[in-house]
Amino acid sequence: MVLLRIGVPLLLLAVVAQCAEKGDPYEVLGISRRASPKEIKSAYKNLAKEWHPDKRKDDAASTRFMEIAEAYEVLSDPVRKERYDRFGTFDDVKHFEDNAERARSFYGFNGFHGFGGFGFDENVFEYKYRMSYQQYQFKILEQSNTKPYIVYIYSNYCQMCYRFHPQWKQVIADLEPLGYGVATVNGNREQNLMEKMRISHVPALVAIVEGRIIPMRVDNSFSDRSIVAFAQKVIPSYFMTKINSGIMLTRFVEQWKSTNKISVIILGAAVNPRIRYLLAAMKHSHFARFAYVSLAEQSEDVRILRESVDIKCVQCENILIYGDMEHEDAVDRLSISEAKKLTMEALDEFIERNKMLTLPRISSQVMLDEVCPVSSRSPRHLCVLLPVTSHSSEAEHVDAFRRYVKDTQTMWKGKNVRFAYIYVDRQKDWMKPFAEKRKGELKNEGRDLLVFWRLEYKKARFAWLEGAWTGNKETDDVIMNVVEQKKRLDETCTVGNINDEFGLSVFTKVSRAFWRMWEVVWFHVSNEETYMFLSAVGTLFMIMSIGWIFSYFSEKPSDIKKRKPKANDVADLTGDPTTGNDWHPDDPNTKKKEGDNGKQSNGKSKWAVAMKPLIHELRAETYFGMIRLLKPGCRSMILLVDEENKESLINKFSQYVYPLRNNKTFSFGFLIVPKNLDWFRKLLEHTLPTDGKPTPEPDASQSMYKRLKLINHRHTIGTVLTLCGWKLYFSIYHPKHVELSRRNFIDTDEDPSSDDEASYRSDEFASMGEKKKLHRSSSQRGVNMENVLDGFPNWMDRLLEGSIRRYYIPEWPDNLK
Repeated sequence: MVLLRIGVPLLLLAVVAQCAEKGDPYEVLGISRRASPKEIKSAYKNLAKEWHPDKRKDDAASTRFMEIAEAYEVLSDPVRKERYDRFGTFDDVKHFEDNAERARSFYGFNGFHGFGGFGFDENVFEYKYRMSYQQYQFKILEQSNTKPYIVYIYSNYCQMCYRFHPQWKQVIADLEPLGYGVATVNGNREQNLMEKMRISHVPALVAIVEGRIIPMRVDNSFSDRSIVAFAQKVIPSYFMTKINSGIMLTRFVEQWKSTNKISVIILGAAVNPRIRYLLAAMKHSHFARFAYVSLAEQSEDVRILRESVDIKCVQCENILIYGDMEHEDAVDRLSISEAKKLTMEALDEFIERNKMLTLPRISSQVMLDEVCPVSSRSPRHLCVLLPVTSHSSEAEHVDAFRRYVKDTQTMWKGKNVRFAYIYVDRQKDWMKPFAEKRKGELKNEGRDLLVFWRLEYKKARFAWLEGAWTGNKETDDVIMNVVEQKKRLDETCTVGNINDEFGLSVFTKVSRAFWRMWEVVWFHVSNEETYMFLSAVGTLFMIMSIGWIFSYFSEKPSDIKKRKPKANDVADLTGDPTTGNDWHPDDPNTKKKEGDNGKQSNGKSKWAVAMKPLIHELRAETYFGMIRLLKPGCRSMILLVDEENKESLINKFSQYVYPLRNNKTFSFGFLIVPKNLDWFRKLLEHTLPTDGKPTPEPDASQSMYKRLKLINHRHTIGTVLTLCGWKLYFSIYHPKHVELSRRNFIDTDEDPSSDDEASYRSDEFASMGEKKKLHRSSSQRGVNMENVLDGFPNWMDRLLEGSIRRYYIPEWPDNLK
């Protein structure tokens, strides 16, 4: 034990002393240990410019520059930086493992890091696959958008973790060669990380996919195969589209126009895509779209699809890549006899070789970095852009430029020139620094080309080739002059960030943020400590509820207090103490004041005050809510008024509909008819008899149709319409309204037969004289605003009985103002 206490510090001091010869990277860069990554990068750039060998020719400058580069390499890597902060060394993992192994053999025991733990080989976990909090926060979460991670959380003092060690080594051997991310977390040292990942016990297995933490249930029966199956299941299915017909294949390939990506078609012998294909699809999702065709499916559509792409080997793994040239075969093909022989290196190399379209569009920052990378003076990478708008009229210029790039590929091969186009209207901020330095005027003969070279990530040199793109050989000479530096790139500007045209929508971002917040809340709620607190609160609430129920039923009926008046009671609304809370307009015992007439000082009746919150004006803004969107069985009573007689008619109307105020199937409103006379006239046209045609019948109905065109709005005041937007019918009340025919009506109480039809027609022609009489009698009554609603209560009783005729409406008028 004494040797252990003395030897371990001496060994660590020796390692630190050996590594201290390289110098402290913080002192080399001249920054503090609390410096942020941005400060580290800024210090490195300033020192690198100062001590660059091109500026200083002495040997000391070269040595100093190498020290600066090595210090930045250490501090820019979160793993090596953390290792230096903790152990004082930035030596590589292998060297430190050798020192630790010598310490084990010297002291003759395993479990050097555990000091009493179960002592499995922690070096593999601690240094090769270990994930720290900083790595998770600033590296793993971002990488998980294109590379999923499987994370194992363990402890030195966990017996089950020790038993699981062989299975985990097999999982690493199965998933790591395929490109799956592998990481481990020591639960004893990374408590903050476990809290961040919502892990409360060890051992635990989680997957990190697109920033989400997906846990796996760990028990004594799980195996390495179940872990691999879980790792495959968590990969989102939208990275790989399944295709089983030639039509689906054609539609999928043609989507390069809208997605700006190549199409990768995988024809495999398995029913479902293998995990290596899913990982490749996720890795190259910024530049390619993947689809899978199962050759094991024995269908005629799959056979035709296979023959159309000339696939003869059903048991082989076939990969086709389609570009952006229409009516052409696959750009490249790859066929492997067995899936096991297709390594991820060969698959990645095949996709990388063909991952760009002939003429890609600069639509994201990732696409810009790929098409126009940052380069030094030698070699210099140039990017030739065709600025266009997203309007369809610009498509012909883009297609012509694409054919030009296709035809001249051999000319530009090896010259570090990339061609692309950009939508100016979608990338205004990025194009603004370039457009501000354009000097000439726009020409109709040709289109401008922008040639630029990215010196740094935010800095570029460029030149405008005004009117250079004309579709002929002159374009070659103009671009070649820039490539061969016969024409200099004189202008310099600061380059901004490209807007991601295919980024997530605001709704998707909010939904994902809400879901992740709910996952965090559920994690805290599902803790054992929280269960105890919720159990105590629930028990207290249950006891109080049972006590309140017993006390309620134990009271005598005489002790129960009277119901409090509701907010729509007239006594509360009017504030009249003489009415009391028990006032009701139909109560014969209610006494009125002399000369009161049921009106208040402001001229409104008590019924109008009570019904005011329930009666709304029918306008274009309230049309759908009051009529079209009502539930089945609901109807709206609409009173037609004008500005002059509005108050008096609404007072009368409120008095008659007051008993229906609590009826959930009725809603009430009023319509200013002078402004909406055309809408009301359209409704009245449906009351005229038709012969199944849009034109009215002759004789009496024809004359009424002509009169309807000249209708005066004063004759319509006081009309009440009962509208049903669900069944498309309405009923109408007015003292002078008389129906000429019943053939346009919906009568739910009768089932008209052919005899009934004949009786209706006879009623239409034989009794015309009686109807004219009825018109004359109604005219002689002298209808005015005072008595226009006198017959409305009787009509409303018939409406509730179902005996009022209903007029069918093929479609609602759309001219409501």
